[in-house]
Amino acid sequence: MNTYIIFGVLALIGIFALISWNSKRNSNTHGIVENKTELRNHEILQEKRDLKLIITYDYGEKTEIITEKATAEIIKSTMKSINWNEFHIVQLEDKNADGYKALDVGGSLGDDGLASGLMTDDDHILLVKPLETVDQMTEILLDFLKGEEIWRNKYEYK
Repeated sequence: MNTYIIFGVLALIGIFALISWNSKRNSNTHGIVENKTELRNHEILQEKRDLKLIITYDYGEKTEIITEKATAEIIKSTMKSINWNEFHIVQLEDKNADGYKALDVGGSLGDDGLASGLMTDDDHILLVKPLETVDQMTEILLDFLKGEEIWRNKYEYK
């Protein structure tokens, strides 16, 4: 009789241990699925973000729309194609924003220097740390393309 009671208790402990292990495993899998879903939703939102790439030169006298839907490759090739010894402004305009929103980088490697700013309907803020290279300007544009949240967490504008 004692043998049956011991086996019964051990079986109950085993069942509870198995149930506990299985529920932990399922909750971890559920968390992974939620994280993947969140990541995919973020990617979809990012895909729907249309940024117009614009170049302004001759100190604002001439403007050229490069594309209505900027990509990393287009931004890189555009930045490389510009003669930065002359004054230029390269701008990404967020066409999906509420109101007007555009990030620009510009200036020249000569006397003008390089800078970056964010313009909205209500504000125009500038990058706190001065820019020194075209690569830095390109990186800012690419980070803005990835998402405004990524860009805002990386750079300080006032």
